[in-house]
Amino acid sequence: MPVKRSAKSVSKSTGDDEPIEITNWIDKMHKAFDDLSESRTSTREESLEIIVNVFACHRVFDHIESRLEEILALFKKSLMRNSSTKEACLAARAIALTFINLEDLSESEGDDLYRKILKPLRSRIKDCEDIDIKVNSLQTLALITYIAASDIDKQLVREYIFDLIETDGAEFSVDELSPHDMDRLLFEATRAYGLLYAASFTSGFVDFEVLWEEVEKVMPVHEIMLESTDKDNRIASGENIALMFETVNIFLAADDEEDEEEDGMVKPEYDNMDGLIHTLKGLSLDSNRHRAKSDRAEQKSVFRDIVKSVEENIKPVEELKINGRVLTFRGWAKILPLNAFRRCLGQGFQYHVKANPMMKEIFRYSTGFSSRHQLDSDDDSGDEIGFRRWSTKIDENITLK
Repeated sequence: MPVKRSAKSVSKSTGDDEPIEITNWIDKMHKAFDDLSESRTSTREESLEIIVNVFACHRVFDHIESRLEEILALFKKSLMRNSSTKEACLAARAIALTFINLEDLSESEGDDLYRKILKPLRSRIKDCEDIDIKVNSLQTLALITYIAASDIDKQLVREYIFDLIETDGAEFSVDELSPHDMDRLLFEATRAYGLLYAASFTSGFVDFEVLWEEVEKVMPVHEIMLESTDKDNRIASGENIALMFETVNIFLAADDEEDEEEDGMVKPEYDNMDGLIHTLKGLSLDSNRHRAKSDRAEQKSVFRDIVKSVEENIKPVEELKINGRVLTFRGWAKILPLNAFRRCLGQGFQYHVKANPMMKEIFRYSTGFSSRHQLDSDDDSGDEIGFRRWSTKIDENITLK
């Protein structure tokens, strides 16, 4: 276990009373931790910006393991302060990045850390009236639940977020939000729900009856959201619908193989399937002149993939190219979580795809990179990264070329 550092010692003054410049990212990070206890808001904001950048662009677990609880307590304190929206939002992202960087912890240790931060995040989502704090807390809650929560906590948080969507935030302090801000909140909640649906129903043991009950419960609300005036809400709900049918079709295909000789089997079918397909196809052909041309183009592109998934069981495919190697992600169950990690990590996404063992475990791929020294470099000048997406009917989840 690494020895606890105090970055304050690094910044002692010289004989000329000039501070020594800190150039090592590890020392910068530890000094930033110490500065989170300062009373000046701007100092804490600057410290959180340093921490977010370091956590996004490096593997930090070995350097924070001995201070994990202390660090999360500092982040929680910044999250709950009411003096600065910027500080609270940065703290929320720092919490998410902490969980992305967790290595070599048992499930129980990860769950213990998760439970220490669960209540404050839920409190900020429900009681805070600032839309930016609500949204950032919601993004973090969904991502750390996906990463570290037990099955029952995934279910409880998924139900908590669906309640927000279904009731238009009736119990979530939204009375002072503008229509635009309300659309933002529902959009983030819908994306969060999709991430947690993937967490609950796309890996491990899944009871199809429980899955189908969930689909029947949430599908009508998603259908209503397809009629939203907000393009992002329409797309998020459509992607969730595609994810749900993707998981249903996996089970039905398995049943076909196991029960092909049995007679009289009744397979479940969504009550409003014809109406749903009609709505989805309409959105894939949208020519509404009242909507911006760029919005129509984006919507049509996404909903073409959604229609293929729902109607023909064709999975979308996304390629990620790093240093000449191609990772191929197939299906909404891989692509939606991948996008959640991409949004959180920002410029550090390609680094963590290459170096973070947790990412490799979640998405089940190998990059062929193994040297920590090689990967923990600030120089990404040789990296090449690109994305391409299309649809294909295929069963595998991930391949590496």
